[in-house]
Amino acid sequence: MDRSWKRNRWFYLFVSPFFLLFAVFGLYPLLFSFVLGFMRWDGLSEPVFVGWSNLATLLHDEAFFRCLWNTVVLGAMYIPPMLLLAFLFALALNSALVRFKSLFRAAVFLPCVTPMVVAAIVFGLLYGQETGLLNYLLAEAAAVLGVPFDPIPWLESERWSKASLALLLVWRWTGYNMVLMLSGLQGIDTAYYEAARIDGASALQRLRLVTIPLMMPVFVFCVILSLVGTLYMFDEIFVLTKGGPGTSSMNFGVYLFNQSFVDFRFGYASAAAYVVSFFAFCVSLLLLKPWKEIAP
Repeated sequence: MDRSWKRNRWFYLFVSPFFLLFAVFGLYPLLFSFVLGFMRWDGLSEPVFVGWSNLATLLHDEAFFRCLWNTVVLGAMYIPPMLLLAFLFALALNSALVRFKSLFRAAVFLPCVTPMVVAAIVFGLLYGQETGLLNYLLAEAAAVLGVPFDPIPWLESERWSKASLALLLVWRWTGYNMVLMLSGLQGIDTAYYEAARIDGASALQRLRLVTIPLMMPVFVFCVILSLVGTLYMFDEIFVLTKGGPGTSSMNFGVYLFNQSFVDFRFGYASAAAYVVSFFAFCVSLLLLKPWKEIAP
């Protein structure tokens, strides 16, 4: 043991900064927040042990369940169209018929690296009720069709706030999922397509019988990432709607921020974070289980 330690001492020395930083900025906050979930603490006074009181309060908090419902509805509104567009773009980039693939890939991925404040300002201008470009285009389309049109209060109405966020999220995260799906498409062995082509399968049949089944693990991975991202999403919602009007667009991430840094209920926020993280972990396992069973 001593000889092994001496022989590898330089290796341990070079990797030690990572473990030290992880212990200080990762492991310690994780354990501290778990203990804090059993405390009542406002960040200034001494923490007071309250046991399971935070959990009992959480189970009777209507605002908590409303935010979880908003999270589910928002995810259902933007995740399916986002993943469909990402898959179609990935198919186009993987095709030999498309030219300037690097330019196309960069254009679709650009929203992912665009500062959220800039994106929120642009979408705020698009969503303006009286002067917004989106209402203007809808009004012009209604005039062509000869149907009446009233300007839609995208950001001022509880009915439309989630839809406005969904459009922003589809625009922002389609490129990220496109890159994941493109890597999955490029990882499929061409022998499968050659065998299907020899058997007389058309392009649509190859897509349905070869591409989609082999891409299912990638689809599940993207769905899990999107669900967890929707749960703890903060920047997009806080900058564009701040969770309003009322609590109509508030997800769990914004709710957690308000409980922690607005109401200073750090113990309660820690308990809520661990409860929701546990259920998110269970849902992820349920989604991954079928693919683990059929994996070679």
